[in-house]
Amino acid sequence: MTNSYYYFALAVGVALGAWGSFLAEKRNRSKNLGFLLGFFFGVIGLIILVLLGTKENQDFSKGQKN
Repeated sequence: MTNSYYYFALAVGVALGAWGSFLAEKRNRSKNLGFLLGFFFGVIGLIILVLLGTKENQDFSKGQKN
């Protein structure tokens, strides 16, 4: 195979990783996790991110007493 195939595959992986990072950030999840899922698993990783749903922020200040 030629080098252009490897460059193309790398570019697609980085693009899917960036998209995964964007999706993860919108769902209050780690951007690094989103990038890794998108880069290594491609479209399957993006589907996993969508199926995980939104992670709720934990606010610990409500239950604390002074």
